Amino acid sequence: MTKKPTYEDLEQRISELESEAKRYAVYKNNDKYRVLFEKSKDAILIVENGKFIDCNRAAVDMLGHKNKTQLLLTHPSAISPDTQPDGKDSFTKAEEMMDLALKNNSHRFEWNHIKANGEVFPVEVLLTTISHQKDKRILHAILRDITQRKQEENARQKEKATLLTILESTPHGIAMIDNNGQYLYINAYFTKITGYMLKDIPTKEDWFKKAYPDRDHRMKASKAWGNDSNHPGHGKNREFRIKCKNGKFKHIEFRSTFLKGLKISVLTDVTTRKQSEETIREKDRLQGVLELSGAVCHEMNQPLMSIQGYFDLILMDISEDNPLYSKIDKIQIQIDRLSNITKKLMEISRYETKDYLKEKIVDLTKASTNRNL
Repeated sequence: MTKKPTYEDLEQRISELESEAKRYAVYKNNDKYRVLFEKSKDAILIVENGKFIDCNRAAVDMLGHKNKTQLLLTHPSAISPDTQPDGKDSFTKAEEMMDLALKNNSHRFEWNHIKANGEVFPVEVLLTTISHQKDKRILHAILRDITQRKQEENARQKEKATLLTILESTPHGIAMIDNNGQYLYINAYFTKITGYMLKDIPTKEDWFKKAYPDRDHRMKASKAWGNDSNHPGHGKNREFRIKCKNGKFKHIEFRSTFLKGLKISVLTDVTTRKQSEETIREKDRLQGVLELSGAVCHEMNQPLMSIQGYFDLILMDISEDNPLYSKIDKIQIQIDRLSNITKKLMEISRYETKDYLKEKIVDLTKASTNRNL
C-alpha cells in the first residue's frame, strides 16, 4: 500500500516543480536567443575581458574568416587597422569605446575594421554591457557594415563640393533666400559685385533698404519681386540700379527662380554694358547732330558769303559820316555772329545739351571742339 504523502512532502514537490519550470523557461529563452543570435544579419560578437568568446555566422562572413573557431582565436586588435580615420591608435581608442560602454551601459560609434584578406571597411558598432564585474567584463557587440552608406555620403559630399566650387567660381552673384525672407547663402561674387556680406543683409528687408535707398525706387523693386514670387518657377529678368556698400551705384540684372521654400537670385553686373549702350546712344545722337549741322552749314555758307561780300561793298561806298553806316555795321556784326555759329556747327565733337524753355537743345559752345569761338 502506497504511503500517503504528508503536507511537507507536497510542499517539497511543488517547490521542485517550480524550480524545474524556471529552468525550462530559462532554457527556452536561451534557445530563442541562440536562434536570434545565429540568424541575425548583423554581425554579433561577445567580448569577455578583451577576448572573443562567441560570435555568429554573420560576424565570420563579415570579417572574412573561414569559420567561427578561426575568428574566436583571433585577438580583437587583429580585426582593426593600426589607426582609425581620426588618426587615433585603434587599440587605445578601442579601450576608450569599451570604457564608455561600461560606464553608460551602451555606446554607439563608427569604426574601421579589417578583413582577413587585409581589406579595410567601415562599420557602425553598438556595444552593450552584459557584465560590469571587474574580473568578468562582458560586452555584446553588434557590427553593421556601412560601406554603401559611406559611399553614398562621400558621393553627396563630392557633389556638394562640386556644387560649392561652381557657386563660388561663377562670375555671377548668387543669393538664396527662404520664404521668411532670411538670406541663407550668398557667394563670393555676390560680395565682390555689391560689397555686402551675409552679415550685412541677413534679411530681404535689409537688402532692399541698403540697395535701394530711394523710397520710390525701393517700392518699385519690391513690387517687382512680389509679383514674380507669386508665380513659381523662373521669374522675369529684372534690371535695377543698386547702391553698393562702398556708396557707388551699379546697374544689376537680376534673374530669379522661385521654388517651394527657396528663392534663388542670380546677379550680373551690367554697369559696363549700360555705359557702352549709353556711349552708343550718344554716338547715335551725335551722328544725327553732325549730319544736321553739316547740312545747315552747307546751306548757310554760300548765302552768308554772298551777304558778307555785298555788305563789304556797301560799306566801301558809304562814309562813316553817313547815318546808315552805324546801322549797316550792326548788321555786319550779326552776320559775323552767324558765321561763328556755322563754324561751331562744323566743329561739333561731342553731344552736349542745355536746358531751353521746357526742353533740351544742343549746347554749341560745349559741343564744339573750339570753345573760344
